[in-house]
Amino acid sequence: MTRLRWTRPAPRLLLDSAILVLLLVAFAYWWQGNLAHEIVGTIFFVLLIRHLVNNGRWWSAARRGPYDLRRAMSLILTLLLAASMAVLLLTSLAISQSLFAFLPQPGLFTMREMHWFSAYWIMAIVGLHLGLNWGRVTSLLRSIGWMNGRTRVWAVLGGLCALALAVQGYFSASVLGLWSRLSFQYSLAMWDFNEAVLPFFGHWLAVIGLFAVLGHHVLRLAALAQPAR
Repeated sequence: MTRLRWTRPAPRLLLDSAILVLLLVAFAYWWQGNLAHEIVGTIFFVLLIRHLVNNGRWWSAARRGPYDLRRAMSLILTLLLAASMAVLLLTSLAISQSLFAFLPQPGLFTMREMHWFSAYWIMAIVGLHLGLNWGRVTSLLRSIGWMNGRTRVWAVLGGLCALALAVQGYFSASVLGLWSRLSFQYSLAMWDFNEAVLPFFGHWLAVIGLFAVLGHHVLRLAALAQPAR
């Protein structure tokens, strides 16, 4: 039996897609219940560790070489994402009611607040992270045979889709009460899963898409602002 190599393009894309799906599912807490939420979250962090291992060379290379504006932005955003994930993991263990309920639970209310707000910020940072690394994503897609020979078509369609996604993402963020939560304020926006389920995930995908578009274009502007060598 051939051993699966996670560093190959197809497994990497599959892994990253699975992580994103699990993150979205974990947000539907009131749809799935606490036990399912904790199981999904545990699998999410296990796959996230695999993702970090896959990108071990990036972390090693971060200590070497000169830094331009583009590379500095990528490093800062990655560190913010790593810090947010660490907060999410620690608070997950601290407020666990099922899988890790045997652990000490100090300051539950404060821990829950940190858990909620870090989760919302992670959604925004994940989108920015995706946008900053969109060149790597497209390279992986081309390496498995997607997008080959259709560069212009994909560029036009991609631009139109990005614009539509950004507009929808802005309104979806309002529907989900994201803007107030990113400023660490409570929101009365609550999703009624008895009415609909799929639109909930559609709204969150649009939000991630919005921040991905922002991240991608900020990176392009940073590249343009960089003096020519």
